[in-house]
Amino acid sequence: MSHILVAEDEPKVRQFISQALLQAGMNVDAIADISELFLSLRAKNYDILILDRLLLGRDSINSLPELRRRFPQVKILILSALSEVEEKVKGLTEGADDYLGKPFHVTELLARIRSLTRRGELEDHRTKVMELNYEDLKINLEKQKVQRGDKSVELTGKEFRILCLLAKSPGQIFSKAMLLDQVWGMNHFPESNVVEVTIANLRSKIDRIGKPLIHSRRGVGYWLGEP
Repeated sequence: MSHILVAEDEPKVRQFISQALLQAGMNVDAIADISELFLSLRAKNYDILILDRLLLGRDSINSLPELRRRFPQVKILILSALSEVEEKVKGLTEGADDYLGKPFHVTELLARIRSLTRRGELEDHRTKVMELNYEDLKINLEKQKVQRGDKSVELTGKEFRILCLLAKSPGQIFSKAMLLDQVWGMNHFPESNVVEVTIANLRSKIDRIGKPLIHSRRGVGYWLGEP
């Protein structure tokens, strides 16, 4: 059973979401502001955080880097009336796992939550059975730590997921659509440049230490291995 934290400052919306999730058989807690958010996440292990974009006038996207750093296991779904592609890309780039525009239908919200739950279960399984290595690159899935030679590499959640996906199948080319689907769950936003931005950041961290390991071919995709 999924444990969900709902962070929404509009009482009617908060109650609506909480009731829908409870009726779907989920455990739900609800809060209204950023200060309560961090206290709640420290006090209890949640699977998913449903995060309103604006909490009492504060843009919660600004808190995403700290949320990802302190609670990497929590899947984050942003809800927002700011639903243009550029705003969705901003949220996903900063660390959200999914982004749903308001107004939304409850069935779509439930589908997004179940998709995030399945993704989390798959990642948990991989963490238990795998450690990834390629040349001088070492990825500890249990601790979500990356080393290149004797140097530690700090990655964001999305950078780590892409690296794991590439390192699991060295030499295999992953198209932009595949990465959008498997890392962001957003293959319906092919116009987004979030893949290009995240890959560029990942390369700047991984490949500055040794020989280039992450490669791309325009219009084809990305891979880890030899050029």
